[in-house]
Amino acid sequence: MSMTSNKRYWMGVMMLAAVSSAAQAGVSLDRTRLIITGKDSSASANLTNTSPDIPFLAQSWVEDSKGNKITSPLVVLPPLQRINGGQKGIARVTKTDGINQLPQDRESLFYLSVREIPPKPDKANVLQLAMQSRIKLFYRPTAIIPKTKSEVWQDQVVFQKNGNRMTAQNPTPYYVTIIGLSRSGGGKITQFPGIMIDPKSSLDFSVTDGSVREFSMMYVNDYGGHPDLKYRCEGNTCKALPPSQQG
Repeated sequence: MSMTSNKRYWMGVMMLAAVSSAAQAGVSLDRTRLIITGKDSSASANLTNTSPDIPFLAQSWVEDSKGNKITSPLVVLPPLQRINGGQKGIARVTKTDGINQLPQDRESLFYLSVREIPPKPDKANVLQLAMQSRIKLFYRPTAIIPKTKSEVWQDQVVFQKNGNRMTAQNPTPYYVTIIGLSRSGGGKITQFPGIMIDPKSSLDFSVTDGSVREFSMMYVNDYGGHPDLKYRCEGNTCKALPPSQQG
């Protein structure tokens, strides 16, 4: 390797190291989803500055289901805050007067976005990466708040088979996020990284084995966990087994 090539190589290594270091530090959220109910005055997500000594600004906002920034019927406060190295902050989502215009018989989908703003570098030719986090934000009206925190409604999802395709029917008033379907003995029969079915609607997708008679559905619960539900098919209709057979 020539001296010129060697110099370029080490400059590249140092730049990659700087990028890697920057990517590991910044503002992170403590959850993957946030739920605000009709009974709540607000709902909060904790922010953490993972850098031990560098302060960051955290800019927060709410988007509607189409990705447009909004300030009603939900707004996040403060919209901008400074978080010192190793410290925490809070993004608090509150309701506005427009909240009563939302459907009261099902959930509504929004997004909470948080963008970190690093301090201006004190050295020239320094590459900075500003990371942005975006999580699902659900408004859950009072009429459909579950009676217990452990309630499972995802087991009401029914699958209809049609060759190598399935239709997932979600009769519930909640958004249901499915990570995938797997055979009882192991091995996924779906190829998507995850799908979300709107309340009281259905969604069609392909499967690698349309003849499967039993499978497990991995879904996302209110806390970001990924539990499984066992399903059994009778003809082309697949339903969740009773709770007593889910163990």
